[in-house]
Amino acid sequence: MKAVLYLILATIFLGLNFHLAKIILHEVNFIEAGFWRFLFGVGALVFLGFKKLPNSQLITKNIKGISLTGFVGLFGFNIFFFLGLMNSSAVNAALIVSLNPALTILFSHKILKTSIKKTQVLGVFIAFMGVTYVILNGEVTNLKNLQFNYGDILILIANVFFALHHVWVKKYGTTISNLNFTLLTSSCCLIGFLMLIPISEMEVITTHTNGFWMATFGIGCLGTALAYFLWQKGVKITGADKAGIFMNIVPLSAAILAIFFNESLHTYHLIGGFIIILGVLITRNKPSKSKIHKPLS
Repeated sequence: MKAVLYLILATIFLGLNFHLAKIILHEVNFIEAGFWRFLFGVGALVFLGFKKLPNSQLITKNIKGISLTGFVGLFGFNIFFFLGLMNSSAVNAALIVSLNPALTILFSHKILKTSIKKTQVLGVFIAFMGVTYVILNGEVTNLKNLQFNYGDILILIANVFFALHHVWVKKYGTTISNLNFTLLTSSCCLIGFLMLIPISEMEVITTHTNGFWMATFGIGCLGTALAYFLWQKGVKITGADKAGIFMNIVPLSAAILAIFFNESLHTYHLIGGFIIILGVLITRNKPSKSKIHKPLS
């Protein structure tokens, strides 16, 4: 029962991220938003694992995997995630990102050489149809005059980086603890945003509202550090294969939480979400030996 509670709480925090990011982006640009998220996130991860922080020898030994996962996978995802949210709704973004398990299967096949079953191909197709339905705002007739929302396209690109991130976690994260691997890859992301800060015209911190700081604390400490921590506790108890199915709660969490953030929830969101989840459930039906289930949003 504890494992179920840990996993549900983790996915609720991950769904909350989409709304908190929108609040942050009302006051700062996407570069500064990413910087504050990972400053708080890394700080919280250091606090959680201060007794077993990684040493320089461990970092040097795993530098390739840490760099690929952190600078390309995680940093790439967050750049397009924040950019996309500037022009896409939180619910749309959450539903599109829920395609991640299907994309992960495809990248796992190409990079890790895992097999793909017919049921997985069917699941990928159904999930993609769900995403398309959301992008079309539930109007299939819009297909002939299809004009992708700029933000939706960026979220789709972010999703590609997110899937690569999970594959690289599977490939390179076996020789280092999960907590330290996430701390180090999150630190790479923080460094990436720090390098971009000089060109972003960073706002004076005294001008930010209380709502901004609450959202920043939430997305960094809850949506990054604590969500990961709770997820790992749940996985440790119940196993990765059984825990992975709980990732499907993320778009539902974002949709339900939309009510508390004055964001409209439409019928096509629910229908598209159902189709996506159905597709993802089919891909999870008979998981392959190298399935990837580690999240970070």
